[in-house]
Amino acid sequence: MNPELRPDADGVPGVLATSQAAMQAQVADVVVFDVDGVLMDVHGSYPVVISRAVDAFLAEQGFVADPGTVAITPEETRLFKAAGGFNSDWQLAQGGALVYLVKGRLAGTRSVDAVRAAEPGLEVITRQVAQRGGGLSGLLQVLEPLLDARDWQAAREEWDRDRVTRLCQEYYAGERCEEIFGVPALTVRERGLLWNERPLVSPRTLERLPFRYGIYTGRNFRETLAALEIAGLVPLFPPEAMITEDAGVRKPNPEGLFRIARALEPRLMVYAGDNLDDWQTAARYESERALDDPPCLFAGVLGGSPGAVAEQLFRDRGVGLLTTGVEALMRWLEARRAAAGRA
Repeated sequence: MNPELRPDADGVPGVLATSQAAMQAQVADVVVFDVDGVLMDVHGSYPVVISRAVDAFLAEQGFVADPGTVAITPEETRLFKAAGGFNSDWQLAQGGALVYLVKGRLAGTRSVDAVRAAEPGLEVITRQVAQRGGGLSGLLQVLEPLLDARDWQAAREEWDRDRVTRLCQEYYAGERCEEIFGVPALTVRERGLLWNERPLVSPRTLERLPFRYGIYTGRNFRETLAALEIAGLVPLFPPEAMITEDAGVRKPNPEGLFRIARALEPRLMVYAGDNLDDWQTAARYESERALDDPPCLFAGVLGGSPGAVAEQLFRDRGVGLLTTGVEALMRWLEARRAAAGRA
């Protein structure tokens, strides 16, 4: 835990920082952003996509739900995000589907309502996943001991990860599915949930400030462009400083930050992210960088995918900079730059 976090001395609301972070920020000249929960409010897109895709997949596997019952609510996706390792929403949906396949065999039922009520619940499962390192790897470690070898093998055979991913893509992109993901929407015949996304920063805020910008996200390139188009941010991000899933690296691999550093050659870069995978990416960059690589200051953005627990998760890991959002972060960085000029 970092007890040194305090409100900004320059009076900028929405920022908590240590004295060390405040000093480092004075020389920052590049800001790298995650997209979901940082540049874009995705509460109406990805969590809903996950919920609907899991329901659709389970229905294809013979699960039946009472009217109004869903397997995983959009709000419950935060439990997986808080466990870490689920930066990919498609993998989160895959994990949610596997929970039901396993618990359904454990309880001897294909009733979604009965499986929801059966122990262990999602809170218990995701807490145990966090203790095992998070992600699908941690989830498999938690779920496998619940079944005998025969039932575990049967559940794994039913677990069609590619089908879950395809359903996620169709719910997300809708009529733009082929453009964004290269596959037609064959099952979902409705408007893509991507149109529910809303920008969390104004283009004017970024345009007027003397910083250069990059992106490191788990989205693919066309997903990222779709978000930036909605937000009016496309011209602000040079392609060489946009590291997406297509680039062949995924968080928490810090290689994405190293590539941006090589492209923009900053004195110091700030990486703004809303979940533990983002924090781990920046932490690994700092531990692996050479002396002549630029330092990276991580900014934990609150209100994103982990929900209300985000601040405590970041504090527990000693994060030196927390902010309520990108608008507040950019005002603070501007004030830090001005303070350096007055010194």
